[in-house]
Amino acid sequence: MKQTLRHLKLVSFAVALFVAAGVAATAASAASTGSCSWPSIFQAFASWSDSSWYFLAPGGDFRDTSGWSLSGGAGVTSGGAGYNATDTNSLALPTTSSAATTPAICVTSQAPVLRMFIKNNGNLGHTDGQLAIYLNFTGADGKPQQVKIAGLTVKSTGWTLTPPISFIQYISTPLQSGFANISFTIKPNDNHGNWQIDQLYVDPYLSR
Repeated sequence: MKQTLRHLKLVSFAVALFVAAGVAATAASAASTGSCSWPSIFQAFASWSDSSWYFLAPGGDFRDTSGWSLSGGAGVTSGGAGYNATDTNSLALPTTSSAATTPAICVTSQAPVLRMFIKNNGNLGHTDGQLAIYLNFTGADGKPQQVKIAGLTVKSTGWTLTPPISFIQYISTPLQSGFANISFTIKPNDNHGNWQIDQLYVDPYLSR
């Protein structure tokens, strides 16, 4: 009986190692799927009970906005979300004409969500504005498409971490080639907001 139990424990341990190796292999293969290449990933929001792995979107900490398209008064401002010691900047979206579009981001079917910090300083005595996020991609017909994927609100004027925002379901056809180049456009949806955004991250490994 003791030998049988010992054998079962060894088998269970081997299975656990096999599963762990499989997870690691999946993550490694995702990084080389199609032609995507991502920066270092880590559990960016572990302090907020999110164990998923993320990479920082290009310029997502707003220390360098090269490649971003900014309009209508959108621009880098001092005062970050306090994510870490070097988080001193954020992006201001002060009016309804403000808009910011990220550089192109390569994703595969393994890249399902984005998260970031948002802050509404209020406008016209209101703080109940909505911040809209749009996904930009090339459709199956080869033409550019844009779809709204989130309308965000906050309950205070402090920094708030958004929930995970899913986008992968909108680009299933482009992903038939293995990967897709997308971008996100972020802009106020009304005149009840004077917004800031910071620390834009993408989850590349379908880890939730």
